[in-house]
Amino acid sequence: MNCKMKYYLVAFSLLVPGAGSGVLAAQESEDRPAPVSLIRVIANPERFDGHRLRVIGVLGYGGGLDQAVCLYVSETDARNGGMLNCISVDQSFDKSDKRLGKYVILNATFHYLSGHGLEALSFNHISGLKVWSSLGEK
Repeated sequence: MNCKMKYYLVAFSLLVPGAGSGVLAAQESEDRPAPVSLIRVIANPERFDGHRLRVIGVLGYGGGLDQAVCLYVSETDARNGGMLNCISVDQSFDKSDKRLGKYVILNATFHYLSGHGLEALSFNHISGLKVWSSLGEK
């Protein structure tokens, strides 16, 4: 499946309610991460717990004392430390990492600890982490 087709598949799954569940099942049956929006994961964490996902977001430091790295929904959320719109990334980053503050795409296993609020959302087993450029950019 080419990149453009995957982009349309992700867009379709975001616009059509219920379409994302079929995409998730089809992708996981092939041991590939399922493309899903970060907003959908935050809104329905129990649905994605333990699943291998492919997501896009802004990589940045969280607002907590430990300064953990999070994947934010938008640049505004990252700049303002919007903890309601981020998921913790369980990986160490050097402060000079050029991916920090940029939109990135990554494959990861999502985990949700029920009953502990948004602070219980995390990604681990990160792979394919790279700066994301939209289809219109060259």
